[in-house]
Amino acid sequence: MDLNHIELTPLLLTGLYKTHLMETIGEAPVVTTNPTTAAPVTSANTQAKKTMPFLGKNQKGICILVNYVKDVYLPDDQLNFITSILQACRLNLGDVAIVNQFREKASFGDIKNQLGCQHLLVFGEGLSIPGLPGSPLFTITETSGCNIVHSPAAELLNNNDPGSKLLKSKLWVCLKEMFKV
Repeated sequence: MDLNHIELTPLLLTGLYKTHLMETIGEAPVVTTNPTTAAPVTSANTQAKKTMPFLGKNQKGICILVNYVKDVYLPDDQLNFITSILQACRLNLGDVAIVNQFREKASFGDIKNQLGCQHLLVFGEGLSIPGLPGSPLFTITETSGCNIVHSPAAELLNNNDPGSKLLKSKLWVCLKEMFKV
């Protein structure tokens, strides 16, 4: 057998390239060798935890919860609006994780643990998040080391009428305080 025809077992390959060929999310499965057959055995209880899908890169632990029935995350108009709010705060989509609560039904604990959430913006009055106590609109509250602001749905803020402008200004006051802008 020459060097071009060396057969590598899956166990040997994963041992050699465990951090180079693939990126695991959550716990990596434990692979051991059965001493009688030398075959790889994966432990039964090491199934990777389901990770919460989100829009953005979540580089700064800022989570935005929305609630849209027909969209994977949110409609384009509301995404543009939220992007403009982020830019005013000197942030961008790479800094945040946008989660559609309608699709995920995530608890506050899941959001906090899986996304490392330090700041949470909740768009939508009456949006129920298990484990998160309700709070008045446009008030910064702190729960488990996470600053939280509740706001009406983005489409109520994304207009040019006087009511929307008032809501936007109230949100802006909270965001300035939260992000030290």
